[in-house]
Amino acid sequence: MIEVIEFFNLGEWAVVVLSVVAIWHWVVKGLVEKWFQNKLDLQKQEVGSALQIQKDIAIRKAEFEKVKLDRVLPLLEDMNSVVSEHKLMNNSYVSWIVNKAGIPEDFEKKRVALDEQLLKSIYSVEIYLPNQIRAVIRQIRKIVSCSWKDPLPIYHLLLEKGTFNSVTDVCNDANDLYGDLINCFYDMCNKYLGVSECEESYSDILNRFNFSNDVNPIDPNPAQSFLWKFILVHEYVSGGEKSEVIMGIERAYKVSENDNSV
Repeated sequence: MIEVIEFFNLGEWAVVVLSVVAIWHWVVKGLVEKWFQNKLDLQKQEVGSALQIQKDIAIRKAEFEKVKLDRVLPLLEDMNSVVSEHKLMNNSYVSWIVNKAGIPEDFEKKRVALDEQLLKSIYSVEIYLPNQIRAVIRQIRKIVSCSWKDPLPIYHLLLEKGTFNSVTDVCNDANDLYGDLINCFYDMCNKYLGVSECEESYSDILNRFNFSNDVNPIDPNPAQSFLWKFILVHEYVSGGEKSEVIMGIERAYKVSENDNSV
């Protein structure tokens, strides 16, 4: 009797095992394989999409590098030509202040021509440039757009409010904010064009040359303040600001003169 029972139990187990095997082979196995295949296909699609995105980015980057070389670089070179020439004119101008000299007749006419040339390049190039480079270029353009004032009144104003030292300090290369601004522009262009492996941000470059994000001198000394507001961007400065600059010259140089006399 026990043997019969064991036989039927073994038979039931055999049926169960055969049923499980059949279900696995004809149903579950197909579903599992289909699930794995779908997952594999999905992963392939994701990898393919990621590779395509990277490819598209690389293509766009390469295309923009070509735009930089073909369109932007020639415009930046034109701007550099204008700025370099105007800087030489400015160097002559500050030397005339120290030497109480006058301006040649065609000096202002030449500046106007440079300003027009610079403006054309700016209109064409700005769309391709980061905000900070655009801000620097606009500040340089302000300088180029300002007319040349008679240097003799500037000499006498400095002499009256300060001393002769104030005249030489304003015109000294050590206080040349215009030169600092141009060098800042060059470093930004090198970073933008990839000429140098510069890890600094554009804001860091501005700060390194002591300019704020709105491209104004950070904590200038009295001579630099006078150079900036009375000579370089004088047409963009209010009368109140100019009065403050004069007071700064008086405080700095009159105090220094009194100290020396003691």
